[in-house]
Amino acid sequence: MSEFYDMINTNKRSEKRGRRPTEGRREGVKSVDYDYIKAILYAYPTLEQIGDAVGAAADNKALLSYRDPRTAEEVVADVLRELATKRAVEELFHIVNRLLGDCSAEERFLLEHKYFRRKSVLRTYEGFPVSWSRRSYFRKQDRLLKKAAAYFFRNGWTQERFLEETNGLFLRVLERLEEERTRLAELRKRRKSYSSP
Repeated sequence: MSEFYDMINTNKRSEKRGRRPTEGRREGVKSVDYDYIKAILYAYPTLEQIGDAVGAAADNKALLSYRDPRTAEEVVADVLRELATKRAVEELFHIVNRLLGDCSAEERFLLEHKYFRRKSVLRTYEGFPVSWSRRSYFRKQDRLLKKAAAYFFRNGWTQERFLEETNGLFLRVLERLEEERTRLAELRKRRKSYSSP
């Protein structure tokens, strides 16, 4: 657990110096990449359906294995890999549910607003008092993301495990997050060049 907090503290020190968290960090301490946490949170409203779809795909592969030109061992390995992916997705769903149970009403609203975007649930927050400045809102979102990352880390879900056990299921989401980060960095660079004489 202390390894995780070392990684977070390294990020904070790097941000204060105006560098990306991956630049100039201590030897042996990895930078925390929150993209996999964001991918899980964005996918949460559909994780149950994703798990069911992966399970159905595994069933279909097993049922149609007599048509498959590969050996029986290869087909069984493929089916087992699909079932392991289904189990991983279901476990992620339950971890997010437990995380939501541990969150305050404000934190649940922030998660719903930024990641889940379920209109029916957002309507239940219509009377919710939101008196934050823009800066406060982003700070709260940042703290909440770190809290979620710590929660997943405590439950044994590192980025490596996520990528390995979900079997590439969320790669497109991760690619989109990287594209968005690149786009925002270019936008900031352009704004900076316009503002400097």
